[in-house]
Amino acid sequence: MSQPAANSRVVRFGLYELDLDTRELRKSGIRIKLPEQPFLVLEMLLGRPGSIVTREDLKKKLWPGDTFVDFDLSLNSAVKKLRQALNDDSENPRYIETLYRRGYRFIGPLNGGSVIDETPAIGPVVVPAVEPMSQPASPSRSFSAPRKRFVLYTAVLLLLLLGVGFWLMPARPLRVLGYSQITHDGFAKRMILTDGERLYFQELQGDHFVVSQVSVAGGDTAVIATPFENAFTVDVAANGSSLLLGAFKGTAKSHEAWSVPLPSGPPRRLSDFVADAAAWSSDGARLYFSRGPDIFLAKADGSNPQKLASVGSQIFNLRPSPDGRILRFDVVDTRNGSSAIWEIQANGSNPHPLLPAWNIDPHECCGRWTPDGRYFLFHSFRDGRTNVWALHEKFFPWSRDNKPFQLTNGPLNFSYPTPSTDGKRIFTVGAQPRSELIRYDSKSGFAPYLGGISASDLAFSADGHWIAYVSVPEQQLWKSKADGSERRQLTFDSMAAALPRWSPDGTQIVFMGQTPKSGWRAYLIASDGTGLRELIPGAEVGYDPNWSPDGKSVVLTLNDAGSPSSLADGPGIAIFDLQSGKYSAVPGGKQSFSPRWSPDGRYIAAISDDSQKLMLFDRDTQQWQELVNLPIGYPNWSHDGKYLYFDTTLTEDAAFFRVRISDHKLERLVSLNSVRRFWGDLGSWTALAPDDSPLLIRDISSQEIYALELQ
Repeated sequence: MSQPAANSRVVRFGLYELDLDTRELRKSGIRIKLPEQPFLVLEMLLGRPGSIVTREDLKKKLWPGDTFVDFDLSLNSAVKKLRQALNDDSENPRYIETLYRRGYRFIGPLNGGSVIDETPAIGPVVVPAVEPMSQPASPSRSFSAPRKRFVLYTAVLLLLLLGVGFWLMPARPLRVLGYSQITHDGFAKRMILTDGERLYFQELQGDHFVVSQVSVAGGDTAVIATPFENAFTVDVAANGSSLLLGAFKGTAKSHEAWSVPLPSGPPRRLSDFVADAAAWSSDGARLYFSRGPDIFLAKADGSNPQKLASVGSQIFNLRPSPDGRILRFDVVDTRNGSSAIWEIQANGSNPHPLLPAWNIDPHECCGRWTPDGRYFLFHSFRDGRTNVWALHEKFFPWSRDNKPFQLTNGPLNFSYPTPSTDGKRIFTVGAQPRSELIRYDSKSGFAPYLGGISASDLAFSADGHWIAYVSVPEQQLWKSKADGSERRQLTFDSMAAALPRWSPDGTQIVFMGQTPKSGWRAYLIASDGTGLRELIPGAEVGYDPNWSPDGKSVVLTLNDAGSPSSLADGPGIAIFDLQSGKYSAVPGGKQSFSPRWSPDGRYIAAISDDSQKLMLFDRDTQQWQELVNLPIGYPNWSHDGKYLYFDTTLTEDAAFFRVRISDHKLERLVSLNSVRRFWGDLGSWTALAPDDSPLLIRDISSQEIYALELQ
């Protein structure tokens, strides 16, 4: 490549040169794309090497006084793009030093000093072209050919021995030296991403999911404005120019993929597909996405998708390795409750579990590579807690058989680990779940109920004397008198419980249970805590069981409603006869869930699989009808059977409603926007007290992002 002319204004530093006449940045003679604003920032910094260039000076240079722009975000974006072009690190800078709230300073060595003078009266300093250095003469004596071969073979053998020794020696594990708290707002958080300067993550705010951001140094969080009612973080472009977000409605498990420019700009949908997971390739040229059991590879904008592989179960959290050779992802099987990390080659070949014998009952999720590719981070649920683990990558077949090692150990549950761009820290969500049971009274408003116990899924016996509930965070089934006395634990650590219901005669409780070896299934237990058994032996799933008014049958959902049709095996809503031990499908109930039998036995209410409609099945006519078209939460029959109460969920305007069965009249009872609701495994629970007043649970958990400082 030709060198700059001798009379051009060129500033050289390290391997870089800035040509002020052609407005180009080059590295080792190769042109590097640099937008106008980052170019102007670099020009100002090189004009004052070693001195502070204030943010105010940069503002005057980059934006005239009548320009309307979010100056802080725009300048941060310009500096970030400049650092990317220079392969510089804000935490360990070689060229550009950040002086907090003041400005920036160029600290790199200049080859010949600064040539940019910002005083107009002084002309530019010309840097002459540098003549190549002459090569030293070859020595008059040389090795003989056999001796050359001997030296070469010896060097190769030593290198091989050193390499084998290095990879056979025990890998030095990462060590956590300390913690620092990054966020302080208390909202539930998931799926952290970083571009080096900021963290992007999903938060539950106002009963719907938003995408928030915070500085990697900590501070106040801010919501990224999007037109989506519910969105979550999926990926961030390698150059930090855009976020990949998923937008969804209700409880639909698939989402639309959207690219959102950083720091701001209108979102752009990537093609017209819906997916369960997505990620850009390491070079940003392609897009991986999954739907059901299948993985697809498309162009970066989502066009021209081609099926890459299929693994037979639902796929989440796609993540390509830094070198682009491997793709890892989570395989979730609702039939046994497992979540295992798998991997395939980038071309779709050789799909297999990453840790097939490490955890007998796998509950691993959400892996990320460190930037150098040497460690793979993920979280795992073991022994009743969730912690962050790391796996040292094996680069050669003869590498020692290493296993994951644990990085965190309570007292919080740590999940969703994401390494910093320099590999010196791990950002993770630390959570300590806690709830408060509250009741709404039309006169006095919201107030603690039963002393505000940390519990969920409250159910009353038919006579109103007893309650069953699930403790938070232990997820154990308890019963007590209606005033909270005579408490008794009915299930223990080997099983998580949810949504108990008393039989009409008060002798049995049907509920959902989940063990380390199974997904959610329906269970039956005597009210004295004896005789625990599966309601339908052999059924792979069983959601939200409810009694018939005569106590002879149970209605429940026998598939994972909302899953892709290829995975949603089972009849959907079904009625199980306790005497015969057989079940029959409710006609038209394949893609509905959360069934509720009316007190008179005539109707079964249910929610559409995307939670957007409240439906009513008439057992006399065998027909379904739509009652309400809103984002539906938990439906509950009034005790006289005249109304269905429900809350709206995953919406900006959450509220409690009731609809009259006779004429479908809808009434809005109270807004829930002032209540920070607890989000459990099955969403935000609500129910009715014996007087039909609404019950719900307030979130008083601690859920923040922490930075783990690494050795």
